[in-house]
Amino acid sequence: MRLSRLVLLLSFGLVLFARPGFADTEVREEKLLLSVRVGSHDEKLETLVVRPVVGNKFPIALIVNGSAAASPSAMHPEWLAHMAHDFAHRGWLAASVVWPGYGNSSGKFMNRAGTCSAPKVAMFLDAHGNELAAALRALQKRPDVDPSVVLGVGVSIGGASILDLSARPDRPLTAAINISGGVYHYDRVGVPTPGCALFEADLMRNMARFGKDNPTPTLWFYAANDPYFGPGLARRMVAAYRSRGGQADFIALPPFGTDGHTLFKQKASPLMTPGIDAFLRRNRLPAMDDAALMPILSRLGPADRASAELYLKNDAEKAMAMPEKARGIYWHYGARSLDEARKQALAACQKATRQKCHLVAENTHPIDGWQRVVAGQE
Repeated sequence: MRLSRLVLLLSFGLVLFARPGFADTEVREEKLLLSVRVGSHDEKLETLVVRPVVGNKFPIALIVNGSAAASPSAMHPEWLAHMAHDFAHRGWLAASVVWPGYGNSSGKFMNRAGTCSAPKVAMFLDAHGNELAAALRALQKRPDVDPSVVLGVGVSIGGASILDLSARPDRPLTAAINISGGVYHYDRVGVPTPGCALFEADLMRNMARFGKDNPTPTLWFYAANDPYFGPGLARRMVAAYRSRGGQADFIALPPFGTDGHTLFKQKASPLMTPGIDAFLRRNRLPAMDDAALMPILSRLGPADRASAELYLKNDAEKAMAMPEKARGIYWHYGARSLDEARKQALAACQKATRQKCHLVAENTHPIDGWQRVVAGQE
């Protein structure tokens, strides 16, 4: 496999009003402060919206981050921009939001979940479920959405909070994806307090509560080396959720890097993308369609085909290039703009081969003339 890596650039500037972000031929970005009402409080949540350029109304994918207790002001919605772009390419209006008190969001993050001896997991998750419900209500007022179809996608505490939202009596979510979701007690940031059996038991009660008579289809991902929610605890959580009727597809992933709780990273996408698209298709929801690239893959040798198959599993914005008179494919993924992906893929190809290179694919679409380029390698 040959590829170039992207260093994701985060925007730390204060967002004072809605404004367009990067634009491509297929999707466009919008940065805004989303006005929400949570209980009796009005807040503004820093939000990144990515949606298809073509079309009038799109289903909503509400995406939410996990905890950044050590540096909440440094977390912005661009942190999950790669997820938002991928869902936009599937046909969703994807909105990555950050919690009150995070990034440029107003308010204060609610971080009280009781103690090891007196846990209050429900208080914590219900509060964040309320914030997500408020964000969803605001998004559903947009003229470019279909408010009746909503996918919730959450990471860590965001995953557990999405499950809380899905359990509301009005069933606001059509489906939910929980990535490394849960809550743990700590006295030192990032270090679970040992011996918190009562806290874990309370977490299980809440998972059972969320699953009670809940028909919402859910997909759960946990890595084998998650330091907070390891294989045993993750299976106990999904069992508790199913015990009261909850519908959960559980995918136990192999170890990921040095910290399995970082499945939100771009490098984890090849592990999760096939499961996400299979889940969406089973539930008749918009999924990635890469059928147009199959003719290219069918003409590649084994090594290049394996690399191209990995390209399919990685995040947009992405592009694939080939040299004129040598074997090999070179690609770039996870860019914030398609133009950047094109430039990086061509640069990687030309640097490696010292030849003139041509783009053969952009995201899930072949580029006119790809047959001539591939024929030059055969």
